[in-house]
Amino acid sequence: MENIMPAPLRQIAYTKFRESLFEQSLKPGQFVSQRELCNLLDLPMGAVREALKRLEADGLISLIAQRGIQIADVNVKFINEAFEFRILIESEAARRMATDPDRAALNDLRSRTTDTIEQAEDDSSAELLQKGLDVDLELHALLIGVFSNELIHESYRLLEDKIRLIRLNGKYTSKRLKVAMLEHIEIIDAILEGNEEAAVKALRNHLSTSWRRSLGQPEDFS
Repeated sequence: MENIMPAPLRQIAYTKFRESLFEQSLKPGQFVSQRELCNLLDLPMGAVREALKRLEADGLISLIAQRGIQIADVNVKFINEAFEFRILIESEAARRMATDPDRAALNDLRSRTTDTIEQAEDDSSAELLQKGLDVDLELHALLIGVFSNELIHESYRLLEDKIRLIRLNGKYTSKRLKVAMLEHIEIIDAILEGNEEAAVKALRNHLSTSWRRSLGQPEDFS
């Protein structure tokens, strides 16, 4: 009978792998061996092998015969699939939230978004950029919160990991931050007004801009 590692140790391996990925100890497209992963994560082979099954199902790695483990490659296909799915699910979320806005949460988020825009005028520190990314993620998480569907939430959790990988592949600047935050204000205002059509349009425009940027296409900061 095959030995199954205790769930906690398997989960630790899974969590530490994701942390290493987002801290960039592991790079998109990189090949590693199971032994190298064990050394990096400081965990036994059994725990790592169990975690690899889940990581492969999540789309964060591929097991390649004769070559080893390949970290998810952030290529054109990876980016296109992530954003296509994101636009579909978040457009519906924006439409639903516009029918019954969480005004307290949205007004609080709007205030912090405005603060971030003002700070971006003369601050390009790593701390501000990280704050901006956190505020950015909050809006999208708030939108997805309209769904009381565990399958949607789990699917979006996996999508968020892919979006984080895509972001690591690019360079975020204060100009980009300001543009993104202004787009967020448009989304929030449309939702607060209960304007479903405008909310969906603003959301799709925002994600389309992010999509083009992720593909390395020219940006318009005018």
